[in-house]
Amino acid sequence: MQGFAVQPVFTTTQAIWFAVLLTLGVAVQLAVSPRRRAIMGGVSFAVALALVTMPAVAGVTPVRGAYRLGYLEEGSGFLEANLRSLVWMSGAIMLGQLIMRFLPPFSLLTRALRDAGRDVWKARIGRWMGRAR
Repeated sequence: MQGFAVQPVFTTTQAIWFAVLLTLGVAVQLAVSPRRRAIMGGVSFAVALALVTMPAVAGVTPVRGAYRLGYLEEGSGFLEANLRSLVWMSGAIMLGQLIMRFLPPFSLLTRALRDAGRDVWKARIGRWMGRAR
């Protein structure tokens, strides 16, 4: 029986896809969230979005891809490599989200993004319920 840990195989393609998906996700949010962008300012909104999106995109593209390739090179089957890499992906996403949410340099921006979203929804629901701004 083989050990669970394996040497991950990082490739340039994984890094490129990580950058493309992160950029695309931030660009779409910048385009469709004008109120949050107005509340926070364009640059801080984009940076906060990138910080919030980064753990999920990094967990799926470079982390899971690298461990899947590592398991495949070790001789594991396709299904086994994919299932084992899911564990590493889940752990990386969870750890990344905890870091972004609770470590001070990152938590300030993510908290501001969360507050801006709350303010936008509070105003929107107020309008729907007939309350004045």
